[in-house]
Amino acid sequence: MAKKTKPKKSGMLKRQQQKRKKKMLRRRQAMPKRVSQQPGSSQQLEQLLRTLPTLAFEPELADLSMDKTELKTLLDSDSTEVDILMELLTEDFITDLDQRLARLEEANPEKSIKSVLSKATRHQIANSEKIPNLSNPVLIAIFLKTRASVEGVELDLAGIPAAMEEFDKRNHEFIQELADKIETSGKEESVAETEEDLLEDEQQEEHIPAIEESVYKKYVDLVPAEKQEQVEEDLDVFLVDFQPPPVAEWDFRLVKRFMNKWFIENANPLEEDLYSMRESLLSLFQFLEEEKLLPDTLLAQAEKYLQSE
Repeated sequence: MAKKTKPKKSGMLKRQQQKRKKKMLRRRQAMPKRVSQQPGSSQQLEQLLRTLPTLAFEPELADLSMDKTELKTLLDSDSTEVDILMELLTEDFITDLDQRLARLEEANPEKSIKSVLSKATRHQIANSEKIPNLSNPVLIAIFLKTRASVEGVELDLAGIPAAMEEFDKRNHEFIQELADKIETSGKEESVAETEEDLLEDEQQEEHIPAIEESVYKKYVDLVPAEKQEQVEEDLDVFLVDFQPPPVAEWDFRLVKRFMNKWFIENANPLEEDLYSMRESLLSLFQFLEEEKLLPDTLLAQAEKYLQSE
């Protein structure tokens, strides 16, 4: 197979892809958020949000309510409306709601509003750590239905928009505070991830090279031109991806661990890749021996091992 078509080792590709991904992440974080230019997109979103509470009146959810006995007790306490709502969101209730939404989703065409809204609501509930239940219109609608029933007040589909608006007014301050906390938390998480990436890069940059750059350059210059590209590719996997300790600490166990375990698991090499790597390592070891940098006895062991494989 021609050398120019030979695929690079997956270890190298993975490292290069990770670097590109990190650079892309930083560029995106530095870019301002794009504003959709599609006409009517904001109106469509508002329409969907207004439609969400109506799911509480679909046949699959019509008879679903929160614990009325518990609600009566909580209404007689000093608990705030928000605290009462959160107290009623028990695991059993959430499980029942999710199952009903799943049935509603399956009963309607995939791209229908009912199916889309059911799926969106289930996603929001499943990710309640990042998307608080208090911002879920369906949960609020069911809560308001349950409360109206307990208080002997009729609340139908036509009355839910006004009831939702009143709920928002009563709890606006708390909801706004929660939204601010979520936004701040999201920014802090983003900054933390970026700092973690930068620290990882710094640690990689601080890694002590196994061979001094001048020594390695001297070796590469001695490699025949037609073999340089392949040799450098092989040794990049060994010296950069594998990251062995300084050459003075190399031993036969390290060579075997690299060839028999690390290279196999991380590069998924073909037979020709194994042959090329053995040849490149042997060439490097022979050069380092001539430079009196290789530990005693390692060359003899490495030659016997690499040539017999």
